[in-house]
Amino acid sequence: MDDLKKIKGVAKVLEGKLHGIGVYKFKQIAVWTDSACKEFSKLLTFKDRIYRDDWISQAKAFHEEQYDEKL
Repeated sequence: MDDLKKIKGVAKVLEGKLHGIGVYKFKQIAVWTDSACKEFSKLLTFKDRIYRDDWISQAKAFHEEQYDEKL
């Protein structure tokens, strides 16, 4: 399980919501498509937060740093 709170805009409550919908790893966020982002935005009830805070780029960088794997 990764510390998703490292991503700008993800605090403890939002990390808990992500865990509640099965998201535990940076890699899961890093590979989200536009349609996945829209669906997760609805589930998280934070409209456009994923795009506004650029979660995907951050998740890719954290994943690469932690696992030495480029996505």
